[in-house]
Amino acid sequence: MAPNNSTFGEYHNLDNSSLFSSFCSIIYHYIRYVGMGVAKKIEAIEERKFIKDDMEIIDLFRLFAKTKEKLWVWQQKKDENGFRPVHFAIIKKFDPLKKMIYFVPNNSRGFRLREKEEMYLFSQSRNIACKVTARELGSDFLIISTPLHLNILSEELASKLSIVEKENEESHLTERTAPRKTANDGQLVSIERVEKDGTLSPAQMYGLYDISKGGMGFRANDPAEFLQNDKIFVSAVDGKPLPQKLSGTVVAIRQMEEEFETFKIGVKFNKD
Repeated sequence: MAPNNSTFGEYHNLDNSSLFSSFCSIIYHYIRYVGMGVAKKIEAIEERKFIKDDMEIIDLFRLFAKTKEKLWVWQQKKDENGFRPVHFAIIKKFDPLKKMIYFVPNNSRGFRLREKEEMYLFSQSRNIACKVTARELGSDFLIISTPLHLNILSEELASKLSIVEKENEESHLTERTAPRKTANDGQLVSIERVEKDGTLSPAQMYGLYDISKGGMGFRANDPAEFLQNDKIFVSAVDGKPLPQKLSGTVVAIRQMEEEFETFKIGVKFNKD
């Protein structure tokens, strides 16, 4: 059958330059159409608020276990002393077949979580959070079921999430009885903590932040390593024993700006 000139005649009369221009126009509109579809998919991924895919959830917790990321674990209800239990937890073992996640505490004192109450889990590196309950809980372990879904927090919401009060040096200057001197880089203090039974914990070295006649601040790497109202003794500075130990009380625990894994422990020296 002969070609229909009314159909093909328009293209038959075009020169090579016009054909090339027409071809480019078709390709442009095709790419633009496809690109719009890809952009919408990317936008949908960026705007999603939940992760519900089992394999994606499993992959995330595998990653957390592999990297030993410090995940926030806390409970909203305050304890008998008026403080919320807040911890860093690290995945010791993840069993995707049994759908169980085994955590250990990052601090030396263990978990202070309550077994029958809901708790929250948060990855600050990925702005992912979920609500969980403990299957088993002890001071040195926490076992939960693999969450069925995870919440994705926006950058704005995650930045407003206040699990531990953030350090704001200027706002606390008026609370001090004497000005504090900022410590030199690398300066360390030996701290002994008074335990519940009245014994002293073994001395541990911490980075000194600042010090004055009335108190001091030092750095710790877990929000639960020290608790407000803890009694402590400073026994040495830079490895040199003090003639007399300084006694103090922990009055504040604040997250350092730009260092989410570091906490400033504020201490007020006791008057002997």
